[in-house]
Amino acid sequence: MAATVMSTNDPRYYETNVEMIYVPVAVFLAICPVVVGTRIWSRMGNGGKLGPDDYTILVALGCALASDGIMLAACHYGYGRHLTSLSPKYKYQAFKYFYLCQVTYKACINLTKASILLLYLRIFGNTKWLRWACRFVLTCVVMYCIASVTATIFQCTPVTKAFDKGLKGTCIDNGHFWYANAGFSIATDVIILTLPMPLVYALQIPNVQKAALIMVFALGVFVVITSCLRVTTIDLQATTPDPTYEIASTMWTIIEMNVAIVCACLPQIRPLVVKWFPKLMPAYYNSREHSDKHTPCSSSSSSKPYLYHSNKSYTKSEENKWTRMNSGKTGLGGTNPPNLRNGNSSSEYTLQDDKGLHIHRTVQYTVEYSPDAKAIPHGGVSV
Repeated sequence: MAATVMSTNDPRYYETNVEMIYVPVAVFLAICPVVVGTRIWSRMGNGGKLGPDDYTILVALGCALASDGIMLAACHYGYGRHLTSLSPKYKYQAFKYFYLCQVTYKACINLTKASILLLYLRIFGNTKWLRWACRFVLTCVVMYCIASVTATIFQCTPVTKAFDKGLKGTCIDNGHFWYANAGFSIATDVIILTLPMPLVYALQIPNVQKAALIMVFALGVFVVITSCLRVTTIDLQATTPDPTYEIASTMWTIIEMNVAIVCACLPQIRPLVVKWFPKLMPAYYNSREHSDKHTPCSSSSSSKPYLYHSNKSYTKSEENKWTRMNSGKTGLGGTNPPNLRNGNSSSEYTLQDDKGLHIHRTVQYTVEYSPDAKAIPHGGVSV
């Protein structure tokens, strides 16, 4: 169906939907670099080193910023206005920039997924089933990224027909391709969202902290929501005779890839949120007291005493995954006891990780002396 030709006297001639591009681009150009920068600063500020997940998210941010800039250029050439109100030169430029944005979008969204999976491998790499699951999903994501970017670049023969509609040639059915891409994106989002939940749920920590930790890893649900909203607009942009004006799908494309980057970074900057807003996300809790004060991570030593929680000691294999913080302190089992008499103290441990993100376990204990001079420890644990 051909678009209706408009004259300059038609009130619709000057209609524009350009704000659907300008508003999300402006918002995320301000948010995404700050969030990613905060993530990098948080990692480096703790004495850690950047890992593959950090480098991958930086490349994804580069693709997102490129997409934002490309769409601003497309709007400059009339993207967002009615097709028949554009000159041939402006049509060519608007479609060319939209074509380029399709490439950078697919690279960005898949690189963000890869970054999250690499983060899982770094945090939960000691769990065999999750390690293999992450590697499998990561392989699928990388292969699909290569395939989808290649298919997008060569969607038409000749390639320039993708944005020069006057050329003779053939093109793939973009509607079907966009639906297939959305289906893969949503499916992998759901898988990535649910992968760490069994391990988080199994943590021996208070329910309040467990719920907070689950919420941090479940932030990807916002990406699933934006992907689903984008699906509802694909058919309109794929079949409309006025593709430069019906741009709701492009708006959701911009929102989806930027929201994905923000959600991928939030688990990394949680320690800063705890530090800056302790009342929003309590960092310390045990059975005897609740405090908002959190001790930052420092260098660790090799001592690994047994830890107690609800009168149950951790297994040796689990205990070996934790390293003592603040090397001058003593522990409970197998080391010299603290020099206390009917007093209390605490120890802190961190999950071994030389790249930045730490899961803290604080052990508080009270030593009481019975008449027969035997020390009775009472402990509480927080993570």
